[in-house]
Amino acid sequence: MARPAHRTTRRQLLKNSLGLAAISTVPLGFGWGRFGQRAGAPTGPTSPFAVVLGTSQDGGVPQANCFTGYCARVRTGEVAAPRVACLGIVDPATGARFLVDATPDFVAQVGDLVSWPQQGGQPSLPTGTLRLEEEVQGVLLTHAHMGHYTGLLHCGREAAATDNLPVYASAAMARLLRSNQPFKTLIDEDRLDLREISIGAPIELTPDLSVVPFSVVHRAELTDTLGLLINGPSRSLLYVPDADRWDGWPVPFEDWLDKSDIAVLDGTFYSAEELGHRWQGEVPHPPVADTVEMLSARARARPEVWFTHLNHTNPLWDENSSQRAAVQDAGFGVAQRGQTWEL
Repeated sequence: MARPAHRTTRRQLLKNSLGLAAISTVPLGFGWGRFGQRAGAPTGPTSPFAVVLGTSQDGGVPQANCFTGYCARVRTGEVAAPRVACLGIVDPATGARFLVDATPDFVAQVGDLVSWPQQGGQPSLPTGTLRLEEEVQGVLLTHAHMGHYTGLLHCGREAAATDNLPVYASAAMARLLRSNQPFKTLIDEDRLDLREISIGAPIELTPDLSVVPFSVVHRAELTDTLGLLINGPSRSLLYVPDADRWDGWPVPFEDWLDKSDIAVLDGTFYSAEELGHRWQGEVPHPPVADTVEMLSARARARPEVWFTHLNHTNPLWDENSSQRAAVQDAGFGVAQRGQTWEL
């Protein structure tokens, strides 16, 4: 399903994408334009699609101890604060919506997700108080680092008080949730309906949407880490927001690339020397510059590739940086909140 490689620059692709429903990149701010269609478009997507709900590393921007660079620009209000890396999956035909990961920005990201109306139409915020489990049909967790599951706390009696919201997790992740407070209480009180998933076994979300979880090499202090291959009727999207490296996987990374049309990958650090105040080896991630070089040299055709999960130190936050230009000129992209891909 992978597309032939080409040398068109990402800047050209982004310009061309404004006329395509399959890839939409849009500015922030509430309204139809933010969600991947031009203002004035009469309807939303009618086939399944994925939507970017956040692109920052777990600690967000700014991080608590950061008062320089892009952090300072966010603190002073020069630019909007990014949200933590999260993906939404929507099937307009069935009205089903799913979150990939429950981040510290859970409340805002749920708002963005449920703004996509069931059965198609223009995005707009609903009114009234909703039953969250009726609006979001499930949460798929990738692993137990802080930016990927702590948002589940909003499902407790102090907040949304959900009733058996489905949560899909690996066996190791499920054990952690069942064994540790306050998540144990959420399960004991039936706020969450915890569903264990098996590596490599497809999960049917709707008749037109399925997800295949697979193992990713990433720090396993608490649980294993999953990547997801999200399959729609026409295209497949590979989602790997967190990895230590691209080699040494149980099933090779290249094999998963071959199965995908779109790949949204770990872009935490641009380079291996990015953290000046601490040893970067404590939090290993494949540098974007190395990933671009590796995939540019790939003999086989590659999918379109977008980077997410950017650390607060990453120069790719600056749209005018030389690093951003280098990534785009090599034919890669930096994911943006509100960006959609039809599946």
